[in-house]
Amino acid sequence: MSPNLDDTSRCPLGHRCESCGTAPDDLSVATATTALGVLCVTLCPSCARSPHSPRVTLGTAQRFVLQHAGHLGIDLDQMAAAMQEGDQ
Repeated sequence: MSPNLDDTSRCPLGHRCESCGTAPDDLSVATATTALGVLCVTLCPSCARSPHSPRVTLGTAQRFVLQHAGHLGIDLDQMAAAMQEGDQ
């Protein structure tokens, strides 16, 4: 069985929106699928509703993908396999 890459139950909530930098009281953790993998990110309500991926640098996206894999208890190869399985 493939892991649920959108599971955020073990992802920490940040202190500000990782996309726009605001710090409202109603932040939430969301996932975004990128070419690098699935990442988790803390977003404000406005950025969470946006149809666009969070605005993060390439280096930050790489770090977030690796961290999210750790939150899920999988490695990057397992994440890639789960993403490929989801595409079929």
